[in-house]
Amino acid sequence: MKIKPEILRSKFIGSLLGLAVGDALGMPVEGLTAEEIRLKFGVVKEMISGRLPAGCYTDDTEMMIGVAESLIENRGFNGEDMVKRFIRNFKFWRGYGYGPIKVLEMIKKGVPWEKAAEKLFGGEGSYGNGGAMRIAPVGLLYYDNPEILRSVAYKVARITHANKLGMEGAAIQAYAVALAVMEEPHKTLEVEDFITKVYMFSCDNIFRDKVRLVKQLLEKNSVDKFEVISRLGNSIEAFNSVPTALYSFLANYESFEDAVIYAVNLGGDADTIGAMTGAIAGAYYGVEAIPKRWLDRLEGRPYIESLAERLWMIKHTD
Repeated sequence: MKIKPEILRSKFIGSLLGLAVGDALGMPVEGLTAEEIRLKFGVVKEMISGRLPAGCYTDDTEMMIGVAESLIENRGFNGEDMVKRFIRNFKFWRGYGYGPIKVLEMIKKGVPWEKAAEKLFGGEGSYGNGGAMRIAPVGLLYYDNPEILRSVAYKVARITHANKLGMEGAAIQAYAVALAVMEEPHKTLEVEDFITKVYMFSCDNIFRDKVRLVKQLLEKNSVDKFEVISRLGNSIEAFNSVPTALYSFLANYESFEDAVIYAVNLGGDADTIGAMTGAIAGAYYGVEAIPKRWLDRLEGRPYIESLAERLWMIKHTD
């Protein structure tokens, strides 16, 4: 499908701002269970203070910014440059996990960036969702070329998450963003076709099984969120959160707001699941669908929007 430039621009901006919005909305409830969220807040649907002030983003968005900056500067992947940007942008108080902190420390001490992540967890590398949470710019830049998208997503994730499951999670999340870019908003989404494409794209049986579960849950008339949590997961492993974000979008695709609210209220790694859901939903609907009340409170909105514009310009001028 040939996408009109102004629609593509809106989708690029919507995806990056959607990621940051989902991140900021989920930040105050990260680590809480769904039941704890219900008892304490009812339903989280506004940006509120948590470990950071209301509207602030976490490491998810900060690392996404580094990915976007590097892709723009190099018009593609340059690992050494991307690592430098991760180190330059790093703010501990954003909430970085153990893995990225150790990897960046090793690189600063002289370990080659291509090798540092391989040293974690007994040489197996991390299979967390840190690669997937930041990958939306790759899904945007290569939305029309799945094989290059997969290759670049693996490389971007591998900087900190060298386990094949961490890299595969990033590739699947990037591909979901790409599929959303190519869909026409405001038309009925062919959910079964969307999930089938994701299933066929995946190269790993663990993820294929989870995507199959997503399809089964979507086919049910009514699904309790606790069933979603128990079957798909809401934790930091890529295979326990990327499929959950995919479900959150597809089960609520008619509304950006509903999709992101659903995602963050699942609890667990709420900021990351919210960020990944927001990236897909924003890529589907475009920036106009993101509630103004959220955008008005979002930290760094003008800069994030400018990065999305510059990514769009690369595609628009190619």
